Amino acid sequence: MRVSPWSSRGTCVSLAPPCKRYYLLVPMTLLLGGLVLITTLILGVQGLLRDIDRTIASYDRIAASIEATLIHEMIQVSERQITVLDDSLDREAIARGESALNPYWTIAHRIQPDDHFIYFYNLRHDRIDTYPAWERPPQFKATERPWYAAVTQAGEEPLWLGPYPEYDTRVQTLTLVKRVMDKEDRLLGLLMVDMQFASLQRALQNSLGDEQAVAIYLTPAGGDDVIVASNLDLLARRGEKPEGIWSWPGFGVLGNGVHLTHPLQDIGWDLHIYLSAPLFRAILGEDLRMLVLPQLLLAVIWLLSLLVLVRIFRLEQRLVAGSLSEISRDVKSGRRFPGHKTWFVDDSLSKVDLVRANLLRGQDAMHHDPLTGIMNRRAFDARQQALLKEGQPHWLLLLDVDFFKNINDSHGHACGDQVLRRIAALLAEQLGEGNVYRFGGDEFAALLTMERADLEGILRQLFIRVRNQQWREKRIAVTLSAGGAHYPEERHNLFERADEYLYQSKRLGRDRWSLPAQLQNEQSNAGSADKFCPSDDG
Repeated sequence: MRVSPWSSRGTCVSLAPPCKRYYLLVPMTLLLGGLVLITTLILGVQGLLRDIDRTIASYDRIAASIEATLIHEMIQVSERQITVLDDSLDREAIARGESALNPYWTIAHRIQPDDHFIYFYNLRHDRIDTYPAWERPPQFKATERPWYAAVTQAGEEPLWLGPYPEYDTRVQTLTLVKRVMDKEDRLLGLLMVDMQFASLQRALQNSLGDEQAVAIYLTPAGGDDVIVASNLDLLARRGEKPEGIWSWPGFGVLGNGVHLTHPLQDIGWDLHIYLSAPLFRAILGEDLRMLVLPQLLLAVIWLLSLLVLVRIFRLEQRLVAGSLSEISRDVKSGRRFPGHKTWFVDDSLSKVDLVRANLLRGQDAMHHDPLTGIMNRRAFDARQQALLKEGQPHWLLLLDVDFFKNINDSHGHACGDQVLRRIAALLAEQLGEGNVYRFGGDEFAALLTMERADLEGILRQLFIRVRNQQWREKRIAVTLSAGGAHYPEERHNLFERADEYLYQSKRLGRDRWSLPAQLQNEQSNAGSADKFCPSDDG
């Protein structure tokens, strides 16, 4: 007997209409879909508000970072600079009307990287000394300059004056001024260091990078006059009032942006960051795009994510094992990829990094001289073996300090150590930090892959710089002697030949270097086997 599709038995068959539970599932699904949609919208709005708060908080931290690491650092540089200058002043000479300039001014000028001036105004003799040199115009009157106000101030603590236009260029300048007193606590004059606003301008621009929806600027404390700024054109809309939805609580930033202020107590300025509305609207657009992602893919993504997580976990386990294996072969190669973020083994990789860092520090200590900071004999041997293995032509240069024992005996080992440190620094500057080595005592060496003419030119500069060094102990005259040999010409006794030329330099009077004579086809008159260059040729 055929059963009717509408059978009273209540059994659902293939031709029967959907069962009641399906009818119930449809509205329930729609209801759940609506609830999911509403929940998604609520979560989206909450997420947007959180993103806005995070953005504001992040830029608030940026403002604090700029204050701490950029502006205050620049201020501290100027304060360190003026302290060095103040310690170098000869107050008795200044009181007699002599120049305040001394060799320390050149060194102190390098503390601040940008172009700027250092001044000393002698109040008693109406004299102004500057570095770099500046010719005082006949009409120049110190009493009319803004920094002259420091004459009437009390105390000797440095104070900031400005901004005001520089005398010649009219460029806005900020000046750190210190009152200089004599032994009787009477005012001798004013010591001053400029800080140009160009450096502040660059600091502000660099802090934002490529972000065009944010303005950053400085004003006097409590004032509206802009001193320096980046993206200043964004400030035109700062005073507009939001309307409509943009006036709702939490949404005003989408219409008018946010203005952050950080006081700079040390110099009497305010640091402002203006986050414009387009910045937050971009956040809104990004959040909306996240909300309309296909929801149907979630289930597939969840299933696949489990497989991916298992795969990631296994790969990260291999990463840890591989890192340890790389360290065992070569400590420098066992590093993570830059920017690589792990989920499960980050702590393990951090411990691997710590092990590698400790090994690298140990290797660095093994290959560097603790007194001078340059590389040691162990590093020299490794580099020379590599050059010899490659068959690369190179110079072996041996150097030592002339009469170094006399320096130690006459002025003490502390002075001798200072001489060695400075000589090592000069060698690193002239010959290259990776090319110079200290064997011990006053003995140094260098491995140089360069032509003879280039080597001689560098040696001339080096010997001039060593000879012209100024020392705290005025009676010290430090010079070098050096000898060199070239590979492959001296492949069998390279070190011995370099040592012979070093002692040849000493026999000829020191303060010079000696090198092998050039080949016959490289010089017109090669009459001897050796060639030396005295210091006055260097």
